[in-house]
Amino acid sequence: MVIAELQRELVELEADLADEARAKARLHALNAKLGGVIRELEETGDAMVGLIDESERQSGYWLVDMYRRLIQQATRWRMVKAKAATLAAEAAEEAGSSGQLGEHE
Repeated sequence: MVIAELQRELVELEADLADEARAKARLHALNAKLGGVIRELEETGDAMVGLIDESERQSGYWLVDMYRRLIQQATRWRMVKAKAATLAAEAAEEAGSSGQLGEHE
């Protein structure tokens, strides 16, 4: 009877450890994606600042072109922000499912 109980506990422990390993792998992949989004946000922000700095030194038609390029960067910024929001939602789901580990005791 004691051996059967210990075996059952061991099986539960193995299942919990496997669940934890899967959750950690998913979170690691999500962190990698988030790092990419952060780099993209930084690059886009730097490009926008560069365009603004450059526009201060120019005048005439060049400003029209600069404005067009700034609009493109702002559009990119919005897309990356949307990607970041999606990743944040995924992270919240991961945190919710990770919190469920070990609840079947």
